[in-house]
Amino acid sequence: MHQINTDGQWLHLFYQGEDRDDGCANELSLQPANDEHRLNLLLSNHGFNDEPHDATFSLNQADAQALQKYLANWLNDRQKSPSSHGADSYDQA
Repeated sequence: MHQINTDGQWLHLFYQGEDRDDGCANELSLQPANDEHRLNLLLSNHGFNDEPHDATFSLNQADAQALQKYLANWLNDRQKSPSSHGADSYDQA
């Protein structure tokens, strides 16, 4: 089962029993931060005993632009194979 939905400012991507994974439920949620120009990312995985494992990450605008470019290339099928692709690197202080 795969679900995609939005709830206000949240984007939720959920799947249950992915064959390429451990068979447990996984969820990716994105939401703009309330107090700054960042995008909050929450990745949840429910383990075999249904215990939740969450990881959070906060993207700044440069991170989001790099992700947008990466996804656009992937969606347009222009991205090279992972073993031979050229890397773009973005370092910030």
